[in-house]
Amino acid sequence: MLGGVFATLPTGYLIDRIGRRKMLIAGPLITAVSAFLSFIATSYLELLLYLSIGGIAQQIWQMSRLAAIADSGAPQSRGRMITGMAGVNRTGIMVGPILGGIIGEFYGLRTPFLMFGFASLLATVPSYLLIKETAPTVLARRRGEDISSSATSWSKLLTRSVIVLFAAQFLANVGRGGVQGQSGIYVIFAAYAYGLGSVELGGLITAMGFVSIPVTLTAGQIMDRFGRKRTIVPASATLGIGLFFMAIVAAYEQPLALFIGAFVFINLAVSFMAGSMQTLGSDIAPAEARGKFFGVNRLIAEAGSMSNPGVFIIATATIAGGVGFGSAFLIMAVCALSSSSLVGFLLRETLTKVKK
Repeated sequence: MLGGVFATLPTGYLIDRIGRRKMLIAGPLITAVSAFLSFIATSYLELLLYLSIGGIAQQIWQMSRLAAIADSGAPQSRGRMITGMAGVNRTGIMVGPILGGIIGEFYGLRTPFLMFGFASLLATVPSYLLIKETAPTVLARRRGEDISSSATSWSKLLTRSVIVLFAAQFLANVGRGGVQGQSGIYVIFAAYAYGLGSVELGGLITAMGFVSIPVTLTAGQIMDRFGRKRTIVPASATLGIGLFFMAIVAAYEQPLALFIGAFVFINLAVSFMAGSMQTLGSDIAPAEARGKFFGVNRLIAEAGSMSNPGVFIIATATIAGGVGFGSAFLIMAVCALSSSSLVGFLLRETLTKVKK
């Protein structure tokens, strides 16, 4: 995660400066390097360093794909394209650990890193063969044109809408950060409060992962048909309600069935939000400075995601028992509801309808 945080601003600069295509190729290549180094790591500190390199590569891959979609996709289909990317990504995240576990069981725990490296190398092939450059600044230089730096200065970019979006993005990620990845804080809470083991937790997370994909794809359809706010506002509000319910479950030590119900409710809300903030950002960001914009936006998003376990740690370390867990979930609920309010009341709809 730290590698990804440190990579946000440099990646944003580079995808504007040298282009999306080169960065789309660089991301998987650096991932492969990280995987091969992890395969031969001789100490835990080495492994952490190599995983940080992988975090840098993941950020390059994420941001360059997002910028390329924003460049090439029509606004009326951008929601479906970004949520489609998110859906494919989630599928890979679910399938990868299963394959890694099987390979590790039969061929040793280092072998999945080797296979991951080769898979990453294969991921460079479509980008190299099929992807064309879309960065406006790069294309302008090829035509002998020059884009004035004043047009992309932060004094021009920091509009009211951008500031509100950044604030909403941070608050949204504080609320939903624990659901992304492998549902870290919920796994910790369920193991502590209910004594669930790896099989039960893994089954629950995997099942929710498969359910989330059609929900995410549906959200893209709604965004492109009815508008970005029609997904972001209700999804963020629903997430806040689910977190508030989870706070009650934790504070009053309710049965496992209620925890599962709250967990499913929260996951569905987060799945409905997947790609929505990125789509909204793609609409707002100026074409000639999308990399710069996404660099700062991703930095703020990553800070929000890291704040999620931070809130969890501080609350549970300060307040003992279920009340500590409940307080953490309550703070996250307030953040999610605040994000919904910011987008709902302070941002205009960015989807432009095509006149027939």
